[in-house]
Amino acid sequence: MTRFRRALVIAAAAISLVVVAGNAGAQQEPPRAEPLVIDTSLDYVCGEAGPVTLRVTATLPPTGVVGEPVEPADVGLQLTVPAAALAGLPGAASVTVVTRLDVLPSTWVAVQSDPVPLADPVVLGGTVTAPPVTPHRVGDLALAAGGLTVEVTGYAEDGAPTEPPSAGLTCVLAEGETAALATVPVGAPTAERVPSPKTGERGQRGQGAPSAAPPAIAAPPPPECYRLPDVPVEYRAPFCAKVNGRANIAKLDAAVYQPTGMVNITATNLMINKCPEKPPVGCQDALVLPELNGEPKYPPAPGSFYAFGFMPATGTMQLTQIGLANVHQWSKLTPIPGQPGEYEGLTTVNVKLSAQILDATVNGVPVPVGPDCRSAEPIDAVFTATYNGPDKYSITKGGPLMGTVTIPPFSGCGADEDLDPILTGLISGPGNRVRLYQGAVCTITGNNVGCDPIAEPNDPKYPKP
Repeated sequence: MTRFRRALVIAAAAISLVVVAGNAGAQQEPPRAEPLVIDTSLDYVCGEAGPVTLRVTATLPPTGVVGEPVEPADVGLQLTVPAAALAGLPGAASVTVVTRLDVLPSTWVAVQSDPVPLADPVVLGGTVTAPPVTPHRVGDLALAAGGLTVEVTGYAEDGAPTEPPSAGLTCVLAEGETAALATVPVGAPTAERVPSPKTGERGQRGQGAPSAAPPAIAAPPPPECYRLPDVPVEYRAPFCAKVNGRANIAKLDAAVYQPTGMVNITATNLMINKCPEKPPVGCQDALVLPELNGEPKYPPAPGSFYAFGFMPATGTMQLTQIGLANVHQWSKLTPIPGQPGEYEGLTTVNVKLSAQILDATVNGVPVPVGPDCRSAEPIDAVFTATYNGPDKYSITKGGPLMGTVTIPPFSGCGADEDLDPILTGLISGPGNRVRLYQGAVCTITGNNVGCDPIAEPNDPKYPKP
């Protein structure tokens, strides 16, 4: 073989090795997962305003990691509204809109700040803010569409606001509509990527975080969820939610934990400028009733304390609600140019309760309290919560509610002797602080997003009252 041919062979072999090595490297490179794409149209019903259609678009990362945010991108909310649904804005030639879609456990907000000419139908969009969601366990992070609220502001031909200036729509998914938007598989963090939760944040067990982290997948609504019967026609949106709490008994210097129970809620549509508060304000009312084995009760609440400051004692109390609780919530949006704006508002809950002592012990010895040991008169309780801030509350998203109650005297106590004076002296009196926590609602019609377990009130975010 000549020197020239030998050089060609060696060169060809070298080129072949390079090509083979390059192909091998390409084969070893793992395929890149495509992002998850949301592009769906959902039918909603907005009470008397009728049906609307919402197109939801977004992209999500193909996978997630426990403790790391999953951030939606390229989010769009495009709302198609028949002109008849905006009949509450007479003389409107154009409109702006703020659209809020509950994508549990967060809310996506679209702000259309430039007036759009009114048409039939009118298509409304805007700049969307979609907060990231941080998964707290391995599994599937399911994003589902929930409630939809729309605040529309009308403008006349000359650009002046209409009278009234705005109208609100509160909408639920149409019957049979699918709420699911996307499911992101969530894996465990690697040794190099273990997140360290900040103080007060929910996280994984064994990392100094409370164990009440919300699951990624909602369960179906339980059977005790139902539409409250015989309520006024304007209460048209049925929900249910889990509630627990903690109460201080001032005289005993003790705290009693209220185990988680279920409440049924029926709410009105969001009303704009038709509220007791000074406009421009939106408000919503709701009626609430607990459900436990067919009765309006909360689960029994056991407690332990020291009677007279030195004698160990235990007791179990159960609360029964008398009639429907009334909830009134108002909110007001302060516009911020180029941003969704800031809200302020207040929720007030008025409820009557009866407290029954089911059993008691003193120094380990059972005390025969009898079958009808209860408060002699109803407990008139008022709970309040703010609409913004770290302890914010809303009817649909839940949150903490706080109040101070007076425990009335007890009657009917004692199977063998009259224990009314003793129990009244030990327990009854003013200044008993209560902190309730309501979880996010699960709907019983439409999207059926389920009732997730809720944060316990001993979570560092919800300290003792």
